[in-house]
Amino acid sequence: MDKIDKFYKSHSGSASLNVIDVWRKVGNEPEADEAAEGQGETWKNAHWYLNGDWWMQAGEAEQLGFVEGYLWCLRTQVPATTESYSGSADSYRRRIDAFVRAHPKQGNEAVAVTLRRYRDHEDATAPK
Repeated sequence: MDKIDKFYKSHSGSASLNVIDVWRKVGNEPEADEAAEGQGETWKNAHWYLNGDWWMQAGEAEQLGFVEGYLWCLRTQVPATTESYSGSADSYRRRIDAFVRAHPKQGNEAVAVTLRRYRDHEDATAPK
């Protein structure tokens, strides 16, 4: 995040670049000092800590930001995704919120997995 922030601040004409493109630019910079390796948190789970427990602690703006970012990534960064989401980000935020509140014992389920429950489903009776 610091590298991305520094990039935007030092490149005044870069305001129109999206974060993913800037991340790719700064991600190619040399790695940090190896002495720092092993410090900090590591996650073996692809969804990190972004589960129902996290969701319940997040505010509505943070929840909406997660959904907007996740949907944007699926639409623009995942090649040939088989999932589609035609609803608004806020409609999915509300559905996820209702599910997480109704199923507190599933707090360790990734929010992305919960969101997937609400993806568009192909109508089996529709002509192909």
